[in-house]
Amino acid sequence: MSNEQELPQASADDGATTAGAEPSPSSAPHLDPTPLNDLEAALEAASKGETDSSEPVLVFLNSLVCLLVPEPVPGQTEYVEPLVLTNSEGNPLVAAFTDTARIRSDFLEHAPTVVTTQGAVLLQNLGSELGVVLNPGSAFGFELAAEQVAAILNDFRPATEEEIEAARDSDSGTGRE
Repeated sequence: MSNEQELPQASADDGATTAGAEPSPSSAPHLDPTPLNDLEAALEAASKGETDSSEPVLVFLNSLVCLLVPEPVPGQTEYVEPLVLTNSEGNPLVAAFTDTARIRSDFLEHAPTVVTTQGAVLLQNLGSELGVVLNPGSAFGFELAAEQVAAILNDFRPATEEEIEAARDSDSGTGRE
């Protein structure tokens, strides 16, 4: 894919303002440390050791994530070519975001169209060569190499209709006397 861009390096910026009273880059919305949705809350809880490390993966699989696409494809949202970045090892990673507020403006210069998809659908469509980076250069993110994506797809599968119905039946039976 031709839309590769190097991942940003971590900044030591402390959030102070610059001489002209402009906010520094770390005070930008994409760096806001407040969780904006359930996925970010799960990532925060896991980072604090408050939940099992697999919880954010499960929430990611069931969450809508934003992808950046270089050009809009009229009427075709099934076949998009999202922005691909490279990590420090040179591995290609599809950039995904938990919320539009987490998207850095410089990424939008390369791929100005935002589309949403479910996390599980994204992973299923990556192929064997691509990983994913969630919220690159922003708050509440992670990176999954292509091998980790394959392991997740091997370990987690969509629930069957029968399993969903059985879960509903067991949920409706709880709490009754």
